[in-house]
Amino acid sequence: MLEKSIRILGAYGGKGVDINNTSIQIDKHTTIDAGNILKGIGKDAKYINKIFLTHSHLDHIVDIPFLIDSFFENREIPIKIYALKETIIHLKKHLFNWDIWPDFSQINLINKKLKAIEFIEIKVNKTMKFDDFSIKAIKTNHTISSCGYVIKKKNNAIFFTADTYKCNTIWEELNLNKSIKTLIIDVSFPSRLSNIAKKSNHLTLKDLLKELEKLKRDDVCIYINHLKPSYVKEIKKEVEELNSKYNIQLLNDGDILNLETTKKEQSLIYENSTKYHLKKIFENITSKEDFDKIIQKVQKEKEKIK
Repeated sequence: MLEKSIRILGAYGGKGVDINNTSIQIDKHTTIDAGNILKGIGKDAKYINKIFLTHSHLDHIVDIPFLIDSFFENREIPIKIYALKETIIHLKKHLFNWDIWPDFSQINLINKKLKAIEFIEIKVNKTMKFDDFSIKAIKTNHTISSCGYVIKKKNNAIFFTADTYKCNTIWEELNLNKSIKTLIIDVSFPSRLSNIAKKSNHLTLKDLLKELEKLKRDDVCIYINHLKPSYVKEIKKEVEELNSKYNIQLLNDGDILNLETTKKEQSLIYENSTKYHLKKIFENITSKEDFDKIIQKVQKEKEKIK
């Protein structure tokens, strides 16, 4: 299903009622970050055995402990966690330390001599090749150990920056690597909160527009993610009112991006959720609407639930 695509499991910079933390599925076995693996993939999350981390902040790692727990007895191989050296140090010190959570790098799988998780240190600018894709870490400007990733399938690539502030290495990579057709970049705050964005090393839409002046290409499709839950509506309004040569689009949980066409193909997660359909049923209903009309809407939405 993801032969030429990636799936956005979580598109936001926090968890809300209807939105989820950052996570991207590359293929059946692989994600970048772990903000929303279990809810985003469902029962097929049991197949995830490779997680590439961008950094160690909670919204990017929160599902790792629960992913281990949920399918522990059925696992045949470790979950491999790929990250820069400092990120691995932070995970060992602050999460898998027996105080916050058991150190599963020291616990064997049931009836196996293999550990439940395995930490694998990666280097920036070094390409790693797997069966269906290649991936390369690019240093970003968020934390000391933060990075984004260039993911390539066949001849087409996408650059996911994850959390970042202004950063020349992003534009250097985009200008040099012509296989990158799509950019997913952080816009966490509305432009009026530029000081907070700067202090926390995130971008606003205004910051992004200024940074885009460094892009010497006009063939890159630009998507923004990591919107903070409190500011989603405000940032969306900014984008809608934007008068720019750049076609900047927002990502949502469940979106699938085609690396070849750069287009969003479909949105699966919430359009297949019961909560979503209940919301649709009662949209725009007034007290004068009769029972038959409500039943018709219920039936219509019921048929869409898989």
